[in-house]
Amino acid sequence: MGEQNIAIIGAGPAALYAAEVLSKAGKHVAILNRDVKPGGLAEYGIYPNKYKMKGGLRKMFDKILSDPKISYFGNVTVGHGGNLSLSEVRAMGFDAVIVAVGAQGTKWLGLPGENTPGVYHAKDLVYHYNHLPPFSERDYKIGQHACVIGLGNVSLDIAHWLVYDRKVATVTTVARRGPAEKAYTDKEMKIVGGTLDVEQISREFETIAFNVQSAGQDPDALLADVLAFKHGELECETPAKLGMRFLRGPAGVEVDAAGNVTGLICDVNDLVKKDDGSVGIKPAGRQEVIPCDTVIFAIGDSIEPSLDLPVDAKTGNFATVADKWDVHPERPRYMVFDPATGEPVWGTFVVGWARKASDGLVGKARLDAINGCEEITAYLNGDMAGKPAEARAAGEPIEALRSRLKERHVAFVDYDAVRRLTRHEAQIAEQTGLPEFKFKSNEQMLQLCHSDEAMATSGA
Repeated sequence: MGEQNIAIIGAGPAALYAAEVLSKAGKHVAILNRDVKPGGLAEYGIYPNKYKMKGGLRKMFDKILSDPKISYFGNVTVGHGGNLSLSEVRAMGFDAVIVAVGAQGTKWLGLPGENTPGVYHAKDLVYHYNHLPPFSERDYKIGQHACVIGLGNVSLDIAHWLVYDRKVATVTTVARRGPAEKAYTDKEMKIVGGTLDVEQISREFETIAFNVQSAGQDPDALLADVLAFKHGELECETPAKLGMRFLRGPAGVEVDAAGNVTGLICDVNDLVKKDDGSVGIKPAGRQEVIPCDTVIFAIGDSIEPSLDLPVDAKTGNFATVADKWDVHPERPRYMVFDPATGEPVWGTFVVGWARKASDGLVGKARLDAINGCEEITAYLNGDMAGKPAEARAAGEPIEALRSRLKERHVAFVDYDAVRRLTRHEAQIAEQTGLPEFKFKSNEQMLQLCHSDEAMATSGA
């Protein structure tokens, strides 16, 4: 009897933790990653100066990828218009295919003026300052007065970059709900707290105080909470001030005759206490324009549409089996479901943010991967109605994958090449006195991965 072979699309935390679980169970795993380097958002989504956190995750992922049962294929795009389609991967004889690409789509509101130069999605900027190609090579023109839509940790990461790296004059976070509904953590606010515009925020609370009180909330306590870190230590000297607007729902981007952003048009909202005691919002029936020259949407992400997997019309996520799994009825399902046929897509699974976009951080991705692998293992063991085909020889589908990529002249990289690259980058960082160095283009990285010079430099 052969050994089971699993393909995992993606190489972020959920993908890598799933690979670890399955390889330890004796499965052969092929990881196909769009990027040259593995890590996903752990590599390209954490703020650049969080070196200790990123270093710890890299060591953990390096240990996983060093397992001889795991084969890494970097710089390989899977999906419509990519190097391979998902159906091609499935047809290569893998016993299961796991989609763990994260939430690569960008969520927009469809507002007038969204496509104006000077309007960006937070994800693009996060990738830019984390040196992920091709975003790292693009020129994002940032003005002096930015509005950041959203009030979660990503919005504060963007504020972090704007106030300390770009040193703009003002950054204003814009939230459609009230201050009690803020979603950021104290840990993120501490970093930018010293730049808070205390006068502006205090005036804002004066404006919304009556409405906040009418909803049964304490505006003074909420203000104190928002300003708790106003005396925080600055990361560096900056002229920037961080302000906040609440109960302002974005309705459009104001643009002048020359095509420049001049403001964010907002619908004013009121807080309203519901019969069940919860607090919601309702339109106040008027609009307001917040002057700015840059608008950044930090409102979450969406699934990757190019994979051509069925989508759940209600949630916007990839559709998964609705029936509870009797082994763990309390858990979500991970097997993909096709509403058009009314049948599961046997052998195809989603984990991490690919299952539920923008849900949690690395720890939650790990748990989701572990839980998902239990369902995947049950399928592989034949414990479900649909059963995998007879397992092939160890690594046979993986070699078929390798041959297909070579036939198509795809410049894929293995994990040994990635190690050579990262060692080379570490050497440059040491020589230049930088805490970290990253190449900004795929061409530079691939040249080092594939060249004899890179091997000589690393001593390989």
